[in-house]
Amino acid sequence: MTPGRVVVLNGTSSSGKTTLAAALRDRFEADDECWVVYSQDHFTPKLPRSWFKAGKNAGRHADEGFVLEVRDGEFDLRVGPIGHAILAAYRGAVAAAAREGLNVIVDEVTMTQNEWDDWQVRLDGIDTTWVRVELPVDELERREAARGDRMIGHARYQLDIVHRFADYDLTVDTGALSPDEAAEAIVSFLGTRR
Repeated sequence: MTPGRVVVLNGTSSSGKTTLAAALRDRFEADDECWVVYSQDHFTPKLPRSWFKAGKNAGRHADEGFVLEVRDGEFDLRVGPIGHAILAAYRGAVAAAAREGLNVIVDEVTMTQNEWDDWQVRLDGIDTTWVRVELPVDELERREAARGDRMIGHARYQLDIVHRFADYDLTVDTGALSPDEAAEAIVSFLGTRR
């Protein structure tokens, strides 16, 4: 079976990746191409609440899963062994879908060298395009506050880390481009690679 293609949209929380992923999927659909969207946000909620500490939820096993908190006025994220396992399973699911012939749009936040290295191993032999999703910090923080479902400071925390590891093929600025315009830029770029 011929593997599908993968487009990874990598950027901070609140940068517009989820909206862009939907616009990109719709743009491909208009061309009669089937693409599916995978996101960390589809996998991490599969863990029971006891493996999370965020906001008012203080799960008793959070050190094994995910801890998101503000300490000394700064946002802090810690990922335990079960948290790492669910993220590895997510990356594996993306690769498995592509190896089954599905085209996959990935809504991603790569935070470590180990995650980047794992992506490279799992996606080896699959046509993969890495897209850097940027947004100026003032707009990023405005969006984060407006969402109402994010811990303030999460996006700024990720900003200095998220683009450190990936080797990008394309950059889109979701502050300068509408979701449809950014999707069109990605489709145009992919057309030049065929």
